[in-house]
Amino acid sequence: MKIKSEAKFTVFEAVSMIVGNSIGTGIVAVPFLAMKNSIFDVIWIVLLSYCINIILHLIIAELSYNNGGAQLVKSFESELFTGKTKQFFSWIFFSVYGLAIMVGISGNINGGAEILVGWFNIPLHIAQIIYYLIAGIVVFIGMKAVGIAQKYAVVLLIGIMFAMTIGTFTQPLNTIRPAPFHINNLLALFSMIVFSMSANQAVIQVVKGLNGDVKKIRKSLFMGFGISSIFVLAVTITVLLGVDAASMDKEMAYLQLGKNIGVWAMILAGIFSLLALLTTFWSNTLSLRDVVHEQIGLNNKLSWVIATVPCLLFSIFGENSFIILTRIMSGVVVLVSIMLVLTYNKSRKKAGVSKICGVFGTMPFQILMIVSTVICAVGALIPIK
Repeated sequence: MKIKSEAKFTVFEAVSMIVGNSIGTGIVAVPFLAMKNSIFDVIWIVLLSYCINIILHLIIAELSYNNGGAQLVKSFESELFTGKTKQFFSWIFFSVYGLAIMVGISGNINGGAEILVGWFNIPLHIAQIIYYLIAGIVVFIGMKAVGIAQKYAVVLLIGIMFAMTIGTFTQPLNTIRPAPFHINNLLALFSMIVFSMSANQAVIQVVKGLNGDVKKIRKSLFMGFGISSIFVLAVTITVLLGVDAASMDKEMAYLQLGKNIGVWAMILAGIFSLLALLTTFWSNTLSLRDVVHEQIGLNNKLSWVIATVPCLLFSIFGENSFIILTRIMSGVVVLVSIMLVLTYNKSRKKAGVSKICGVFGTMPFQILMIVSTVICAVGALIPIK
């Protein structure tokens, strides 16, 4: 099926879309959860999460590829929902999936607004509106603008990460001691790392932006999630080494690390946190725009406004806790992944060939994805001890 896209990406831009989408809201919460486990747990979970996310996103990519670059709602409508109730279930899933993304975007707006409040000492609601408008300009322009912005943002993020890592080792270091084992904390860590490395929205944009080029799609996924894994490990380890566990802020620990290193690092940490949030905002709102566009047929700019204004309103009048919103989204998104696997199974059989997934899309790996998503859902919702 011919891929429909408004713009074309280079491989670097496609990789940046993956990295930018995956290192945003979730990565901020990982150090706090890592503190309640052991560094060994962090390392093996990151490696496992890399494998899980590669398989999951290959499946998402192939499902979208089989449906002409469509978002998940349209792919489900084409492959899974049938008969007289097709439109009913399509709108139900549109509502649930759209709400999950909206919750994540609202948490993103709150996270970005908190940084602006710290910098400029302005009221939170004003900061939320400013962040929304500044971040939204890129997506309002279009998909190619997002790809270019992601590319430069990821380069800056990599540079800041290296500078912060070096700066951490110039200071007295904490001894990283494993916390007493508790299954709730381990499951929460697993869920958040899998979530923080995921890029469900970006992978479909990669399929479209690369015009369905199978080799480039695979290359972008393997490279993108590899870079994301390095980000998670580097941020987590440097925070654990540089921030006292007793005083760690679970929502903005990287900013604390910068403050401990020095003024220059505090500025860089703020820029890092803001860029990480921006890159996720760009990808998620672009995806939500496309979902609305595909469902109701309005032009892209109007679809973006309709999709994102409720996110702003929810961030202002709804739940303001960044970490709570992030964990709610992680639970909903991984549950939706179960439907994804069922839909992919049907699509793979109908296509008769697996151009992107190959062996990684066979039944044992499909079962693995369902098991991992259930574990993630439990980890996202159980209380931390």
